[in-house]
Amino acid sequence: MDVWVGLGSNLASEFGPPQEIVRRALAELDTLRGHDLSRSSLFCSTPVDCPPGSPDFVNAVVRIDVEERIRPEDFLKSLQAMEKHFGRVRDGNRNAARTLDLDLICWGRLILDQPGLQLPHPRAHQRAFVLAPMAEIDADFRLPGFDQTVAQQLASLGGDVGVKRLVS
Repeated sequence: MDVWVGLGSNLASEFGPPQEIVRRALAELDTLRGHDLSRSSLFCSTPVDCPPGSPDFVNAVVRIDVEERIRPEDFLKSLQAMEKHFGRVRDGNRNAARTLDLDLICWGRLILDQPGLQLPHPRAHQRAFVLAPMAEIDADFRLPGFDQTVAQQLASLGGDVGVKRLVS
């Protein structure tokens, strides 16, 4: 089952600056995988819908081949436990700076709308910081329920989308 996960960080922790946190989280995601993991480069992005003065994010995306027996709800709980391990605090302030944000972008071709979990992620198709890394892995991929590829969706955002690939 192909599962896509978005990673982001814009707040340092005991694990280091955001770039190091995302690198470490990528390594940790390797332990959750089934057989195959594809990862994007790291990207820097300007904050979207965040409080004024929020620092830039470091983002990446992974595509993981997850065993069919695993449920998306259980996988999401694993992602949230990983966020907590990396120092994520959920204090109710929407889009506040965070040490680690892991978003379940899509679960195979599943379309799901239930409290606490929507698949595909409801704003993935509008977010260059998700689409650019996804397009790097598979430009022809289509989010479930969409006709355009992720590369086409990214292009449709137009102009300067506030995302740039970081040199490792």
